[in-house]
Amino acid sequence: MPNVLTTDTLFGGRRIEVPTIFIAGASDWGIHQTPFALLRMQEDACADFRGLHLIPGAGHWVQQEQPDAVAKLLIGLTAIAMDV
Repeated sequence: MPNVLTTDTLFGGRRIEVPTIFIAGASDWGIHQTPFALLRMQEDACADFRGLHLIPGAGHWVQQEQPDAVAKLLIGLTAIAMDV
């Protein structure tokens, strides 16, 4: 089991510096649990945030429920990242 304190110490307060997208199912209630968490993630946690994608017809297991839509977004992100 990883040492949580070590992980928090190593990564706590750091931003994600690579091109980033957020993919979730539009019906995933989990993304609404903490007020303003999505906004903070977009504005504070990611230095190069490229988009929030809420996939219709999917809940918490978006990659299994809508695999083609997820794959398309990941392929697009890969193309963007290669141009950076």
